[in-house]
Amino acid sequence: MKNTWPYRVDGEVGRLEFPTYRVIQGETTLYDSARELFTLLGCWERYETSGFKELAFIRGVTEQSYNKTALWLNRIRHQDGATGATTLRVGAEREGRKVMECLERTTTEILTQEGFDDTGQPLNPTPLQTQEIMVISAELVTEAIDACDLTADEREEVERNPVRYEQPTETVNLSIDDVVVKQQKRHRTSAGEADTRDEGDETSGGRKYIHNTVAHLQHQEQSYCITGQGVPAVLRIVLGYLLTHVLLGCRLQCFVDGQKTLQAAILRAFSWFSNIGMILDWYHLEDKCARQLSLAMKGAVLRNEALSALSALLWYGRVDSAKTFLQSLPNVDLKKPDEIRVLLGYLERHRPYIPCYAVRKRLGLRNSSNIGEKMNYLLVSDRQKHNGMSWSAGGSIALAALEALKRNHEYQHWFEFHEIELKQAA
Repeated sequence: MKNTWPYRVDGEVGRLEFPTYRVIQGETTLYDSARELFTLLGCWERYETSGFKELAFIRGVTEQSYNKTALWLNRIRHQDGATGATTLRVGAEREGRKVMECLERTTTEILTQEGFDDTGQPLNPTPLQTQEIMVISAELVTEAIDACDLTADEREEVERNPVRYEQPTETVNLSIDDVVVKQQKRHRTSAGEADTRDEGDETSGGRKYIHNTVAHLQHQEQSYCITGQGVPAVLRIVLGYLLTHVLLGCRLQCFVDGQKTLQAAILRAFSWFSNIGMILDWYHLEDKCARQLSLAMKGAVLRNEALSALSALLWYGRVDSAKTFLQSLPNVDLKKPDEIRVLLGYLERHRPYIPCYAVRKRLGLRNSSNIGEKMNYLLVSDRQKHNGMSWSAGGSIALAALEALKRNHEYQHWFEFHEIELKQAA
């Protein structure tokens, strides 16, 4: 017997419909092609082909608005008004949610197989705590320091810097940071005005934001980007990636800004792993110094002179000299001495993460998290942070997940097999 409702398809060539059939014996259905031959659909649902998903989700909604994507998609398929913007939004959010669920499921399976619990902590950490740390040879480091043309006292301070010079071929570079986008209003009042109140919020009426965490991993010529909601969740996937590619024998070098909660989360997640280091991003360090000196000093001229001298010291990782310089600033030049004490505390707190940037540059090592900042822009900001845009939590993370799928070149495998391989992208 012919089924009442046709089978509906949204494809690369357009919207299609065709009949399906069932075999019945008495009141029993023995076979239904709409269920057993094709994917089971809801009443008004359409099956989305791989070609449609690539056009709509990878080439469309991750690059432009839902309305523009709907017009473009219907135009190239010569079916005006066929697929609407709301349909695209619902489909993209559903697909992104499935990607994140698969990523979490795959990570859980990897952690279980490798002897880790659900939080990413090893059940037997002892063998992992005695790893050899691969660093650049002392001869090369000495040559790089020699090239800096330092005095004997300056050289001695540079050599005392606690940050190691990692061997780049035996290192996985990790850049991780949060990026926020505006959150949509929950509902509207009877008068039609937007109501921002949300149960559990400390304040009502203020602007709320959605936090996306973006991580970028790089090992030699390969890279991989990860997105998720919350640093712990993303670090859990990072561990799954390292286990998949047998990279725990390498050094994990993290590039971070001055956010204390982020640094604490990384150290907590990898507390069992000894071969880990953190580098304070040079741009954030210099920017922090500039802002604090602006608050502390009288006028831009004095600020710029002090910043130039301080930056020269910190570029060589000379934290002690930098602190001495700040303490020697004349009180007559200061309008808020307390801000200098804040900066002194900042430098002391981040001392273990401030390397000799000059030597690292000569050795060809990274000094910043600029790749991570670029991933923030590509995965989230470029699409979601324009004037007038606001997002639901599900919609924001879904678009970021689809963009990561595209950047990692995993979307074809995902559309075909609904699997995330955590495969490195060149």
